[in-house]
Amino acid sequence: MNAYERLENEACKDGIDIIKRNFNSPRIKGLYFNGTIAINENIETFKERACVLAEELGHHHTSVGNILNQTIASNRKQERQARLWAY
Repeated sequence: MNAYERLENEACKDGIDIIKRNFNSPRIKGLYFNGTIAINENIETFKERACVLAEELGHHHTSVGNILNQTIASNRKQERQARLWAY
């Protein structure tokens, strides 16, 4: 079992759905919203998918509200917390 599959199992245990989507922007790798993680289906390697999934799980565990606007300092702090959780 690789790292991505282990993270998928963790998400499943937490009741989080994972879907693969083709986003309009290649810059978007993943999004978390209300118990669902969407991962860009164009990510080619399991290593990169695992990294994206780990960060999105970090958002599930640490973030509150809509933090898409990264010009707001508190949103950037929540983004950082999710990344730290993923590490």
